[in-house]
Amino acid sequence: MYALSNFDLHPMIAHKIISQNKQTILDRWIQKVKEEIPEADKHDTPVIRNNIPDLLDALIDALNSDDARNIVYRSESHGKERAEQTHYSLPQVLKEYRLLKEIIFTIIDEHGDNIALRERDGIMYAVDQAMEQATSVFYRERTQEIHDAREEAEKLSQQLEEQGVFRDRFVATLSHDLRGPLNNTHQLLELLEDSLPEDGDFVNSVLNKIRLSMERGNQLISNLLDVNRIQAGDPLPLQREERDLLPVISSLLESYGEATRNRIRLASTQDKIISYWDTDALRRAIDNLVSNALKYGADGEDVYLELNQSDAQSIICVRNYGNPIPPKKLDKLFDLYYRTRDVKGKQGWGLGLTLVEGVAKAHGGKVEVYSHPDDGTTFKLILPR
Repeated sequence: MYALSNFDLHPMIAHKIISQNKQTILDRWIQKVKEEIPEADKHDTPVIRNNIPDLLDALIDALNSDDARNIVYRSESHGKERAEQTHYSLPQVLKEYRLLKEIIFTIIDEHGDNIALRERDGIMYAVDQAMEQATSVFYRERTQEIHDAREEAEKLSQQLEEQGVFRDRFVATLSHDLRGPLNNTHQLLELLEDSLPEDGDFVNSVLNKIRLSMERGNQLISNLLDVNRIQAGDPLPLQREERDLLPVISSLLESYGEATRNRIRLASTQDKIISYWDTDALRRAIDNLVSNALKYGADGEDVYLELNQSDAQSIICVRNYGNPIPPKKLDKLFDLYYRTRDVKGKQGWGLGLTLVEGVAKAHGGKVEVYSHPDDGTTFKLILPR
């Protein structure tokens, strides 16, 4: 109960002022909210206004009744809508209602009329009640979102873990099953070579091609195992030794057919490119870059393999000329299984570039790529000495 005073004997006028200035209250409130709440400025006026006009109508009805606290209004929908706006926070919702109270009382004071204490109390009570309802729903919705997101993350994590175990087993089994026949074939190949006469040039040539194909198959298996390690987040195991890289690359180029070798231009700024590295891993990385350059370069254009070494680093560049790689695809090239298609319909950039980047990082280095219609496409393998 309220104790009556001379001030309380004033006629009830607050509801008239609010009713006559409802649009002004809304306009000022929306402007103030946009100024002081950054998230609100990202939304259209109807979204910001939401059901505040309904709250003002309910407030007018309550102030015009015998009990200014007898307001029948539910503001849960306002809190729910705010919760659905990703960057809206609980303090921002509270601030909206605080600003609404300030503007209502400012409008009343501007009209110079004294209103009854009961009316002021009724306004405070109505807005605070709406604020409590809205923030309660906001908190509940956000808490549920966090709970749902956590459950989804845990579920996804479990699925990825199960997939990872399955993937590792699959790759290991596949690699084992593939290497078995290759190893047996290699042993048979050695027995056959031992039984051949010394002048069997043609047969030896055929056997040498078979050996190269087997080595290529073993290399693909090694690439598959290494890419699987990279995808699992494990660094590639390296067997470093001090080696000159030039003979390794020369041997690699000898494994290509004559027509292919004639398209590759090898150049080095030094007679020897020596450092501590895993030459087998680097050979496979360079092979991938050269193979891609040959495959995706323009028909008849040469591929350039350039080596440069300073006191600080070694740089291996592979460049071809032809259709450039679109800028928006450059950042995706090293993603596992990412493939692009050129104008001739060829596909690639699947496992190979993932392996190249993994080999570079395992050596403490990196890979850079540049592509321009005039300058060609260049992959640069940068390795610290």
